[in-house]
Amino acid sequence: MKKNITGTVEQGNYTVDLYFQDVKTTIVQLTDNDSLLYMLQNYDKMSPTEKYYKQMEIDEALMNTSLIRDHISDCIIVGLNGYQTNMPDRQKLKYNKKILEEEWLQTYLKKDKKFFFTPSHLADYYPDNTEKKQVNSVVLPVEPYGERLGYIIVDMDFGRMNEIISARSDMGELRYLIIDEKGQIIFSDDCEKINKNLPAHALKNMKKSNNFYFKDGNKNYFCVHEKSITTGWELLGLIPEDNIKKPAIQLLKLLCFSILPCFMLIAIFAATSISGRIRKPLDELVEQMKKVDIEEPKNFHVENSVGEIENLAQKITEMIERINNLVEQVYVAEMRSKDAQIEALISQIQPHFLYNTLQLIKTEAALGESRNAAETVNYLSRFLRYTVNNQEFYVSLEQELEYVRCYMEICKKRFPGKMNMEFTIGEEEMNYQIPKLILQPLIENSVKYGLRPKGEKGIIRILADVEEDESLLLCVEDNGVGMEQEKIEELLENVRNNKGKEHVGLRNVHERCVLYGDESCGIQKIESKYLQYFRIYIRVKKGGEIHV
Repeated sequence: MKKNITGTVEQGNYTVDLYFQDVKTTIVQLTDNDSLLYMLQNYDKMSPTEKYYKQMEIDEALMNTSLIRDHISDCIIVGLNGYQTNMPDRQKLKYNKKILEEEWLQTYLKKDKKFFFTPSHLADYYPDNTEKKQVNSVVLPVEPYGERLGYIIVDMDFGRMNEIISARSDMGELRYLIIDEKGQIIFSDDCEKINKNLPAHALKNMKKSNNFYFKDGNKNYFCVHEKSITTGWELLGLIPEDNIKKPAIQLLKLLCFSILPCFMLIAIFAATSISGRIRKPLDELVEQMKKVDIEEPKNFHVENSVGEIENLAQKITEMIERINNLVEQVYVAEMRSKDAQIEALISQIQPHFLYNTLQLIKTEAALGESRNAAETVNYLSRFLRYTVNNQEFYVSLEQELEYVRCYMEICKKRFPGKMNMEFTIGEEEMNYQIPKLILQPLIENSVKYGLRPKGEKGIIRILADVEEDESLLLCVEDNGVGMEQEKIEELLENVRNNKGKEHVGLRNVHERCVLYGDESCGIQKIESKYLQYFRIYIRVKKGGEIHV
């Protein structure tokens, strides 16, 4: 029932929006009428004959507004030069009635907006308005050349408005209200409510939910509201609470007095018949669990039990064994975590990489491992030659990977058996020209924050893919400790906006990718699952000019 009401109100709001859009479109079309613009500019200078013929042309234009003429009360044109007219098939305006001095219009004449939607007001600018007819108005200033010449005012009576809103509603009890931004009722089928404020508790509930219950007078209503995109008003659909609950109450009575007693009798009989088969084995299982010893688990077995309880006993046995194993694993994990923390503190001692590598060479030499020391010196020299001597802005991806491999070989010597690196990249991607020294900071990040804290053997993968615009998307992935989602968002914010003093390497990579390419380059996204993986994607432009 609530879904049906919500759908009906949404459709009604959509219809009202279309209606106001049609009204706005037609008004705008009138501002392109040459005769109307001429009259608004020169009315006080024209001869009676010229006014007569121009008025005939304007009347014809107003009569041709067939798109809305059946849905509006009147279309009034008011010029700042004293010119006033309305639709020829409607009641004529009062002679010398100064509509622009009406109190309901004053607030809107001082604003710069194109369209104004006024609250309800009396149409007292006709000679005979004994019915005290209430209307809403749509107002458009006429400013063809930036200078305001007058206004077009379209009045809509409430009867036709109600027909538009409820055209597709088959719920006879559903009523509609329209309120403005201040909570004032500007449309209701009950004229006494017009221009009054919606109750404060209803306005408070509107801010919390799009449907709610509220009390109006002595009656409770279920309310659904939708905001108009065109006017900014809220359309409220109200239906008495009793209409919502009546079907449920009838069903509840049926359940309570007929179906529910039958089910209770069946349930009591079934419970009595099977409780004996279940209770006794369960009691025996509970007694065995009270005597369990985690350090020396034993197999649980229950005599004369049903299959499910026997399975449960087996699962409990497996669970106790697993708990015993986990206790040992948690202890080992804690020890490894402490070791990883110590390594992280040591790695902060500066100078960082070069100092540690020289220490490694010294150790290998002291142990007489001349071959290993020579290999380490070779990797370090190639690493430094690439860093210091190569003055090119761009290098091939193959060259950058060779540089990264030297870095990783040294890391593998420092942490033997702890990490490895692999990549499967096609020949086209290998020849791709990229900014120099953009991969090593990402690899170092994975080693330092991903693999080393995990304390297990890890792997770093490098993937590359050429996109349709010939840019290259690189992904560096590790199976380290990963990162939580809220920290990922904070990291991306700091890197992209150059905030904080941490993650200098990542900010450096991002800024250089943007410098060598454009704003679409740099770190694109980060994907991670805590204790499982961490992936960082960077986008680089093909080697070319540097955009500063």
